[in-house]
Amino acid sequence: MDNRKIGVMDSGIGGLTVYNQLQKILPNEQFIYVGDQKNLPYGEKTAEEVYQLTKRIANYFLKQDVKAMVIACNTATAAAYERIKQELPIPVIGVIKPGAETAVSVSKTGSIGVIATNGTVKSGDYERIIKAAGNFEVVSQGCPDFVQLVEDGEAGSEHSYEVVESQLANLKTSSIDTLILGCTHFPVIQAEIGTAMPHVTLVDPGVATARQVKELLEQNDALAESDRDGSDVFYTTGNPEEFVKVADNFLKSSIAANNLNL
Repeated sequence: MDNRKIGVMDSGIGGLTVYNQLQKILPNEQFIYVGDQKNLPYGEKTAEEVYQLTKRIANYFLKQDVKAMVIACNTATAAAYERIKQELPIPVIGVIKPGAETAVSVSKTGSIGVIATNGTVKSGDYERIIKAAGNFEVVSQGCPDFVQLVEDGEAGSEHSYEVVESQLANLKTSSIDTLILGCTHFPVIQAEIGTAMPHVTLVDPGVATARQVKELLEQNDALAESDRDGSDVFYTTGNPEEFVKVADNFLKSSIAANNLNL
């Protein structure tokens, strides 16, 4: 047993989609969530910049004595995961490999789409992992505007539906049967994406990531006790009021968030 918290980080509130899945599958665990909104968007920064931003959050987690770190951000996973998992003395889990493996397992035609930030698309990580699994076609598209829709609290609005429909127009003419939501912000607008792409299977990497975290904790005998008291802690490097406003709407519950100056 290990009652220490699990650290979860993202460039903003998008990682709450992963946190939500973690909470469902690991109800006895406690989490520290950090949303780096001051430096949003990660997807338009260089890989080195994203690594440095991610590393400073990793260092913060180490100071908080977490037992594992979840990089709940596709851009940060692409830019920093391989280095940080070697540098940290605790397990580090990213979101790209679990998402890619899920897509491979559910695709019937072998044609898989990926929508993500420009940074994740440029990394080619999803395409590399998917094609290594067999004879698959991968169609990738950067959709950076989707991140801002979520951060601005516009999920579910008429404007959000219009933007998503417009930006996915080219993908609608492709042959894909499976679409990876390759940014943790995107499951927040899953209804809009599903409406625009009604005949494809949507893959949320957060679901598979949560399963992987559980398996890792079980293997290390590091699950928390079932009778724990305490609550999860949320931080943002941006405006806590804005963070809570959007987060509460997505999580359908009230949380408190504090500013974190890193």
